[in-house]
Amino acid sequence: MWTLVLKRLRERRDSAKSPEEGALLSEIVSLASTRQAPNQFVASFSEDGDDLTQWRAYCPGEAGFSIGFSSAALFSQWISDPAGGEPSFVGSKFLKICYLNENNTSEVDLAIDRTLELATGLRQFLGGESRQQQAIVAWLGIIAPSYKNSAYRAEGEWRMVLSKPDKPMPGQRFRTGKSTLIPYVEVELNRDTSRRVSNEYMVRKVLVGPTPSPDLSLEALQSLFVTKGHSEVVVEKSAIPYRHW
Repeated sequence: MWTLVLKRLRERRDSAKSPEEGALLSEIVSLASTRQAPNQFVASFSEDGDDLTQWRAYCPGEAGFSIGFSSAALFSQWISDPAGGEPSFVGSKFLKICYLNENNTSEVDLAIDRTLELATGLRQFLGGESRQQQAIVAWLGIIAPSYKNSAYRAEGEWRMVLSKPDKPMPGQRFRTGKSTLIPYVEVELNRDTSRRVSNEYMVRKVLVGPTPSPDLSLEALQSLFVTKGHSEVVVEKSAIPYRHW
């Protein structure tokens, strides 16, 4: 939603309440307009683990599973090295998505207001107007992924956003997409800032998706977690009936 944030910055520049505000917003818009795409990688999660639209969109027919994670496990900031070396520590945020349409931008405006106030208060520590403006644009780039078009509201999405400002993202791998190569990174979940693994297992619950043999699939999955020493994981069947035409 960086496009929406930039659009609101331009609109607010054009309707600034004072010459000082207009000058600041003009500089920010100029800087934001020439800014390269944020160096960010995003993983998406849903609040609803048993939604028919999600099964249809993201799971193969007759063989899908919905995995419920501990939210604490998704705050990890460690990216593994494809070559097997030491992992890299990067910036990370876990954000609840705010769904907007172009006629309702109050949340974006509030975020812009807070960013401007914060940067103004820290101006003396940032080292002048130029650094202040750069800080504003960088922070707006971090929070922009928390917004999404309201047409996707049913997803109830949360996002893990990994970033490495001003430097290439370490640990990048590539996989084949439908029309291009897709860069991605592998995150070491369930680790604190010292890379210690949490004592709690990161998987809390697994739902067996609509399938012609739900009981068989459930028993096999329960056996898997018992074998791995994690019998505490709750395994259930989807409440959505299986249909195949």
